[in-house]
Amino acid sequence: MTMRRAAPYVVALAGAVAVTAAIGLVSTRFQVPGLSALYLLLVLWLGATWGRGPAVAGSVAAFLLYDYFFVPPVGTFTVRGPSELLELIVLLAVALVTGQLAGSLRRTQSEAEALAADERAMYELATAALRSPEVTVALGLLAKRAVRLEGVSRFALMAMDSGHAVALAGGELTADELRQAAWAFDNGRSVGAAISNGSVRIMRTRPEAAEPAYLPLASGVALIKVEHGHPDDSGLRMLGALVGLAGLLLDRRRAVLEAERARGFEASDRLKAAILSSLSHELKSPIASLRAGLTALTAPQAGLQPDQRELLLDLDGQANRLDRLVGDMLDLSRLEAGVELDREPHRFADLVGSALHQLRPDLKSREVTVDVADDLPPVEVDELQVGRVLANLLENANEWAPAGGKIAVGAGAGDGMLTAWVENDGPAIAPTDLERVFDTFWTRRARGSGLGLAICKRVVEAHGGTIRAENRRRGPRFTFTLPLARVPATR
Repeated sequence: MTMRRAAPYVVALAGAVAVTAAIGLVSTRFQVPGLSALYLLLVLWLGATWGRGPAVAGSVAAFLLYDYFFVPPVGTFTVRGPSELLELIVLLAVALVTGQLAGSLRRTQSEAEALAADERAMYELATAALRSPEVTVALGLLAKRAVRLEGVSRFALMAMDSGHAVALAGGELTADELRQAAWAFDNGRSVGAAISNGSVRIMRTRPEAAEPAYLPLASGVALIKVEHGHPDDSGLRMLGALVGLAGLLLDRRRAVLEAERARGFEASDRLKAAILSSLSHELKSPIASLRAGLTALTAPQAGLQPDQRELLLDLDGQANRLDRLVGDMLDLSRLEAGVELDREPHRFADLVGSALHQLRPDLKSREVTVDVADDLPPVEVDELQVGRVLANLLENANEWAPAGGKIAVGAGAGDGMLTAWVENDGPAIAPTDLERVFDTFWTRRARGSGLGLAICKRVVEAHGGTIRAENRRRGPRFTFTLPLARVPATR
């Protein structure tokens, strides 16, 4: 026991001796009953000042001294009669109870003062941390405060970026510590510690070892290392509060990074849309001139040889394909810029018929079946844009259906929406590609532009509908929804 811890017990013994001397001095001159109550005052003072231990020590010392000096036969610890024994027992019992109560009061007061001090310190720390413009600086403040707690030798904080732990405060971490932190985060399980009622609870597998503990947070991991000993209850509460505040700061860091990433994507999308729009406009006129020239050259009156005319017709087909690609790029840039839709009620059967008529030359080698009832409720859509959706889906089906294959178009209505589909009996889409087929410039074939289905997705979503790809028994199916009109369609 150190001198600092022994001092209250020395004071308790000295106080008991002093009270004994005072009682002896007073009793030799005056006949004052109940002088033993002075011991109770001493015990009460000891409990209120030093706590339960010194109060109990003072009670026992008072019991022995009073028995030795004032209970007959004086000068011995022998008790002569039952009345004297009862007096001693009452003195000891009252002294112990008084000491216990005073000690409990002292402990409660100390805990309240410590809690208030912790709350003030935590408030000041939280204010400084949350006002800091740099999250890493704020996390560093938490780490420095944590290692000032008794027994805490290390407090490190990590963020999880792309599945890897990144140290932000508390010093460098070893590869093994980073792996342990990543495991704790991925599995949502603490290692060597736990949070209970706002306090950190350290759990050691080996009492003599100071192994790091890992606490997973919403956006990262806290590493805590306790050396030789253990923080008291106040320290564990403070540690729990620091871990909670660290979690808030790591969440703030993640939100800031996501906002910056979103701004970067928006800037990239704006640049891409501007480039697409500019490029499309610049290419439109040259392509139109090229096609006009090719049309003139392939006219019968041009007098070309058959092989020359066939070559020019092939060039005209390629120019037509390029013209459609540029048109797709221009349409996509307009859709991404938020083109205003010209919504009107239309019969879906008419929209399907127009798309099939437009693509009749391309679909002549396919068997096309249509299952769209004439009495379906009309849809409230932009006729031109939805016609483009149907044309793109039919072109996609035509591209993938085998020679002489089948293409089916169908539709039904319910819950205020029309559900339509286009399917073919071509090869299935890989399960991993069912979502990617709608990405811009993504295509299953090298000669595809990767724009047709992307345009379909944007047009359908602009109308408030959804579109998806799935594999059916006979082949791929593309299903999309459109809102029904509130008024009848005009023929």
